[in-house]
Amino acid sequence: MKSPFFKKALPHLIAIVLFLVVAIVYCRPALEGKVVNQSDVTQWKEMARQSFEYKEKYGRFPLWIESAFAGMPGYTIAIDGASTINVGYLGTVVFLGLPQPICFFFLACVCFYILMAVLRVNPWIATLAALAYAYSSYDPIIIGTGHVTKMWAIAWAPGVVAAFIMLLKRHYWWGTALLAFFFAMQMSSQHLQIVYYTGICMALLALFYVIDAFRYRNATSTLDMML
Repeated sequence: MKSPFFKKALPHLIAIVLFLVVAIVYCRPALEGKVVNQSDVTQWKEMARQSFEYKEKYGRFPLWIESAFAGMPGYTIAIDGASTINVGYLGTVVFLGLPQPICFFFLACVCFYILMAVLRVNPWIATLAALAYAYSSYDPIIIGTGHVTKMWAIAWAPGVVAAFIMLLKRHYWWGTALLAFFFAMQMSSQHLQIVYYTGICMALLALFYVIDAFRYRNATSTLDMML
């Protein structure tokens, strides 16, 4: 006889396996040693050439370069530093050691599925919603272009929002732990544009909960007066 826990967890396990299978099938060429020709990566190498030549000559990266547009601060292209958030082996475990771009789609599916679970959406509907989020036309386009850090941030975003909703629902311990984890992982992508958009979503959610709390309190007060 199946245990109640296994029966409850089975739809989630099926969803995760499905996410993995779909990602592998969709990105099968990556397992054959093929690499996406990402134009932004190629362009970055050319823009950074001046910086690396300067460093080879003077031992440090320049603060200004002329090889990008009409001139740009050098730190936007290449610079030495130890401030990067490094997820190290933790990221390898989370991504199951999957190569790019398989890990992008798998992670986006899992994070969005977690958001659906927090919102108590039916697991099968949540599975379809997660696949729709991960494989929306925009995601393969930015991966093919080379916006790798942007895709990382997009993949982690639903997890950040899910953890924030848990806090709003007063699940303080799990909410705090998961928010710290997901937000740290999203910040490790260093794509602040998507982090900023995620923050806007969280601010709007917080505003909704504040308004709803005031409405509920007023309704409760009115009911007490009637009784």
